[in-house]
Amino acid sequence: MPAATRTQVEQPGSLAASYDDALRQLTALRATKRLFDRDPSLWKSDEAHAAVILNRLGWLDAPAWLAARREELRAFAKEIRGAGFTRIVLLGMGGSSLAPEVLQRTLRPGPGAPTLEVLDATNPGAIRGIEKRGRLDKTFFLVASKSGSTVETRSQYRYFRAAVESAGLPEPGKRFAAITDKGSALDKLAKAEGFRNVFLNPPDIGGRYSALSYFGMVPAALLGLDLDDLAARAGAAREETLRDAADMNPALRLGAFLAAAAKAGRDKMTLLLPGALRPFGYWVEQLVAESTGKEGRGIVPVEGEPIGPAHRYGKDRAFVFLALAGSPDTELVRLRADLVGAGAPCLQIELPDAEALGGEFYRWEAATAFAAALLAIDPFDEPNVQESKDATNRLLGTLRDEGRLPEAPYLATDGAIGIAAAAPLWARMTKGLPAHPSLESVLQRFLGLARSDDYVAVLAYVERSAEAESAFALLRRAIRNATHLAVLQGYGPRYLHSIGQLHKGGPPTGLFLVLTADAPAGSDAPIPDSHFSFGQLERAQALGDLESLAAHGKAAVRLHLGTDVAAALGSLNHAVERAMAARV
Repeated sequence: MPAATRTQVEQPGSLAASYDDALRQLTALRATKRLFDRDPSLWKSDEAHAAVILNRLGWLDAPAWLAARREELRAFAKEIRGAGFTRIVLLGMGGSSLAPEVLQRTLRPGPGAPTLEVLDATNPGAIRGIEKRGRLDKTFFLVASKSGSTVETRSQYRYFRAAVESAGLPEPGKRFAAITDKGSALDKLAKAEGFRNVFLNPPDIGGRYSALSYFGMVPAALLGLDLDDLAARAGAAREETLRDAADMNPALRLGAFLAAAAKAGRDKMTLLLPGALRPFGYWVEQLVAESTGKEGRGIVPVEGEPIGPAHRYGKDRAFVFLALAGSPDTELVRLRADLVGAGAPCLQIELPDAEALGGEFYRWEAATAFAAALLAIDPFDEPNVQESKDATNRLLGTLRDEGRLPEAPYLATDGAIGIAAAAPLWARMTKGLPAHPSLESVLQRFLGLARSDDYVAVLAYVERSAEAESAFALLRRAIRNATHLAVLQGYGPRYLHSIGQLHKGGPPTGLFLVLTADAPAGSDAPIPDSHFSFGQLERAQALGDLESLAAHGKAAVRLHLGTDVAAALGSLNHAVERAMAARV
């Protein structure tokens, strides 16, 4: 362990009294002791919730679990290298994929380690991109799913298993390993189809709390990361979290800060990270949103939003800064000073190095559990996640029976972009407009529906790329600067396994722009032994989530971008700029 230490500074500003009260409440609840005693009444007192909670607290002992399995993991990594594999592709979604992506994008791999690519998409371009970017004969696949029934992961496996077999590669099953729960559908499939290995995760560790289990640590081992260091950092975080004294327990203080802010109306937890740490925000987003976004309340994580001047942020924000010691980000340092000066609640965590994320995984898990206790929420269930899945399955059934997906007609078009919305919302937005309104006017009316405590979510069923990221950054900045609203952005169906629970079950806020697109002719990817392709699955997931959002009374507009996504995103940005200029 390095001599440098992690530091955490809370500057609650206008929420000082609320923050102090939250700390007192956690102390009075004996929250630390009850967490480690696995007392479900810290969150809920009924038997149904207690049963769920008691089956989701295995992460509390994950550091010791990891320490006991380092040699097993290193031996597996050595075996994979010895077999000649130079590339790892992880097939997974949500809690099965986010921690590996953080590790791959923030930490330096060990000497001679294979590359790691994470596939958590159903976009045909993303599927074919993985297939084309590396030699199939040198690629090893990790298939990760707790339940083993996730349609995305199951479809990805079918596609790449068929590709391996079509290429005539020897022992195709030995090119796959599974990470799952004992007895799951994936466990049975892996054994039936001759996988090289099946890693059976502790069943009492839920997906979003699984970073320090096999789901995160098998990829870490394959990347050649220092498992001794990761286990030690996580163990040190656990020891800190056991402390009763609040001033010695950063997880307790972080949880109190987040809950106090949310209860005071500052529920938009805005993560501000330097570029080197940004991927950690993806993981925090899922952990916080899926754990707290239910029963009509929760914390809304704002990840990856472009930095702006302090006066562009609304009064519904609380800010969490992450920094690396010795590498100050001058823009973030300046913003934090301005926000603190304005009385905004800010918390800064400074890490000695990126490897300290091994401890941050644990601290944030504990902090989220503490925050949920103050919000009287069960952080370990996800009651609304199944809704979009059910809607998707129903739509895919229609595709099977009728040969098409039941898509609502566009109510207006502007260039290549088709516009659709539920009839009541459309009538409300377009009252007094021409029969065929422009995209600019629709966006102006749509964003005009927002209240001061709302947020905007841009949910994109398009291929994740540098060009798309740049376009969405411009879009987010333009809306935020004009409206002062928090602007979230996610890729479908990835966000369904991350922040989708909060969209449906969280606070009664949010305006949703759902973007869809068509795969260019001849570029869709078939799913073996299935009646639908990846393009059709992706479209069904978008339409299914639109149904679910509408059922919850959420304002959601669909924008269909056609086949030239880059051009359509450019047009969308121009329309947003014009619409926002008209507001000023």
